[in-house]
Parts: sequence; structure tokens; C-alpha cells
Amino acid sequence: MKRGRITALFITASLLLAGCSGRDGQENITSAPVPVKAARPQPFSAGHALAYSGTIEAGESIPLSFAAVGNVARVLVAEGEAVRKGQLLAELNAESSRNAWEMSQAALKQAEDAWSRLKPMYESGSLPEIKWIEIETNLQKARSAAAISKKNLEDCRLISPVSGIVGRRAIDPGMGAMPNLASITIVRIDRVFAKVAVPENEIARVARGEQARLRISALEGAEYTGRVEEVGVVADPLAHSYAVRIAVENPGHRIKPGMICSAVLEDSSRSRGLVLPAGAVLVDEKGINYLYVVNAESLAQRREVTIGALLQEGIEILSGLEPDELVVLAGQHKLGTGKPVRVVTN
Repeated sequence: MKRGRITALFITASLLLAGCSGRDGQENITSAPVPVKAARPQPFSAGHALAYSGTIEAGESIPLSFAAVGNVARVLVAEGEAVRKGQLLAELNAESSRNAWEMSQAALKQAEDAWSRLKPMYESGSLPEIKWIEIETNLQKARSAAAISKKNLEDCRLISPVSGIVGRRAIDPGMGAMPNLASITIVRIDRVFAKVAVPENEIARVARGEQARLRISALEGAEYTGRVEEVGVVADPLAHSYAVRIAVENPGHRIKPGMICSAVLEDSSRSRGLVLPAGAVLVDEKGINYLYVVNAESLAQRREVTIGALLQEGIEILSGLEPDELVVLAGQHKLGTGKPVRVVTN
């Protein structure tokens, strides 16, 4: 009798345990559905922003210098002044050059007069051949001397080869001017460049044509959009960085060369993935990240996932989840594989 009672108790306990859970840990699908909140993951395009500081440079900078040595007689422009192509910018004291030009003109006139007078004599045969060659040689020398003196006189004038703005003026009246030393620099700033230094371990993530955002503190933090136009190929030997130039349109000429700016470039090594609220992902005792999805039969299924970066929108899911799957966002602590769920909206 006692043995029969023990057997009955054992069978009853076994049935109770089977009703609670199976040997594999799955929940009995006949239990009441667990209310949960669920949603599908959101797709996103990820790319790390690369931030640098840089300096604004003119779109084009043209240093101008006198081709002759002399003292500056007058300067007709000031820094910041707009100039047009062909405009006279400055002049040297041209007295000596003008006198030399006048002398060459007189010598040329004399040589031309001699040539015109003696030509009929040469053609008639009354002038020796050697004398006529001398006359022609003297005329050619006079023409060459006149051309040289004219060029020397023109070199006393500094003419702008392009339209632009005077960026720098390094001369004043009375100063001495030398060839190859910039006297006036003309800049063109309809389009400017932001020059930034990119470390060697990040230069591979920068490519031509990428969009960049610039912020210029001197203009009350104004923001501008530009594109990477030049990526350096030779590193600075000391800083181990590469020069990158970002082109920015500047129609109102508000951006001035020399201004300091901050530049943000989008990482060219973009990745596309899924993002979920951080609370949707759990960690088990082995350190494995997992979550629960709701299948077509409204049953919970455990899914191990690989997570990425923690983003502003949530946590990045790198693998283990499909875009169209319904993921449990709240209430998952009461779930197990095979547990029936009821998705609620509030």
C-alpha cells in the first residue's frame, strides 16, 4: 500500500514538471500568451565622421613681380581692392628706361632713313655689295635695340594678368623692387579651399568627391558644404599626415583666406546594417548576445546576434537578424523559446 502511494506521487510530480517545461527548456505552447512590445529593425547607413581643423586658402593665388630692377614710383591699388584684367597696379621710376627707348627710336629712324636712301643706289649697281650688307645689318641692330628698350620700358609697369582681389601688397613708393620677389599678390576667391591634415592611419578612408561640412568660427559659426578635390599622396615627414583640400563655393566672398575652420568628412568605408533599441538585446551567462523574435505562429524564438556600435538611434546589429523579422522590444525577460506571445501596442 505504501509503495503504491509513492508511485502515484512520483507520477503526479512528473506530470507537473512536464507541464511547466520540457527537457530542452522550451515553454509549453498551451500556457497563456505573454504580452510584449515588438517592432521590426530599422535599416541604416553607417559611416564614422572624420573631424579635422584646417585653414582656408584662396582658390587661386598669383604673385606678381616686376621684371626689372628699380625704385617704386607709385602704387595704385590697396589690399582687399578688386582689380580687373589688364589694370595697371604699380610703376617703377622709368626715366632711364624711357631715355634708352627714345635713343633707340632715334637710332632706328636713322637706320631706316639710310636704308631707304641707299636702296636705289644698290639696285642700280652704284653701291658695293659689302656696303649694302652693312646698311641692312645696322637696320636690323637698330630694330632689335628698339624692341629691347621698349620691353625694358614696359617692365617698369606692373599689370594684372587676371581679374581678382589684391591679397597682399609688399611694396610702397620709394622702395626698391627686384625680379622674382612678389610685389603684389592677386587672389581669386569665388571658390576657396579648406586645407586639412589627415593622419596616415585615416587617409585611406578619404576619397575625392566626398562631401564635407565646414564650420567657420570667424563667421559666427556659419556652415558650408564642400567636396574633397585633392588628396595628398606624399606625407609630411614630421607629422606623418597628408594634405587634403576641400573646395567650397564662395559667391559672396564672405570666406576669406587665412580663416580657421573645422571640417567634418564622412567616412568612405560605409556599412549598411540594422538598428534596434538597446533594451531589445540581452546577454546570457556565457556572454552571448541574443534577442527574441516572434514567428508566424506568434511564438517566441531566441536568436543569437552579433552587435556593433552603440549609435544614437540604438544598437547596431551586424548579423543574426533579418530586416523583416519582428523583434521583441519589451517583456522578453518572461520569454523562452516556443513561448506564445501577444504583441501589444501600448
